[in-house]
Amino acid sequence: MRLASKAFEKKMKEERLNQLLRAQALFSVATEEEIKSAAGLIRVTRFKAGEYVAFAGDTNSPVFMLLEGELRSFVSSEDGREIPMRTYNAGQTFGVATIIQRTSLPWNVAAISNCTVATLSRAHAPSLLRSPTIAQSVNELMSADLLQMVQRFTVGGLSRAGARISALIATSIREDKANERPAVEMPDQATVAALAKVSRETVSRVLKSLETKGVIVRIGRCLRIRDIATLQRIAAGVEMA
Repeated sequence: MRLASKAFEKKMKEERLNQLLRAQALFSVATEEEIKSAAGLIRVTRFKAGEYVAFAGDTNSPVFMLLEGELRSFVSSEDGREIPMRTYNAGQTFGVATIIQRTSLPWNVAAISNCTVATLSRAHAPSLLRSPTIAQSVNELMSADLLQMVQRFTVGGLSRAGARISALIATSIREDKANERPAVEMPDQATVAALAKVSRETVSRVLKSLETKGVIVRIGRCLRIRDIATLQRIAAGVEMA
């Protein structure tokens, strides 16, 4: 009975892993065979909030797939300050470009919350990335990253704090035509403050103002967008937060 129980437990873990991989943007159009093949090659590691997941300059950095939790990437200035780059939510992948370009990872990555991360080594990644379905997903991921980078620079150039914070929220909305009130999972206020180049107190004031106006509803760190049009006007600087 014990052997049967262990076999059942192993099967359940394998099925759960396949489900988490299927939820990855990298495998959005992959075949079941490709997902099973990847499951046999990856290494799954759990990290506690605050722990480093990857380090800048690592020439052997793998492909990282965030299965559960939230991560942040940043670079360190000469005086030791952390300069935030972006955040990652479950289902997102990073590290593919460094393997394609044969370069080292340009930033550090740390866990915002307890995380589960799957990694695919540089030795195994090329054969997977050559798959037409995976290559299609890689193109889409890189295009999305480039667009987000441009949007981040645009956010940084906006004059008002309310506009910058609103723009950060707006650019985090995932397209969902079936949902008129999408939800956005935001990073902690310190990260939002750093990205928007404002104080944490300013972030708190702007979020409270947006909630008072009926633009958002806060549920912990999750924001339910009630009025996308107004949020976009504030983000564009047409209307005050």
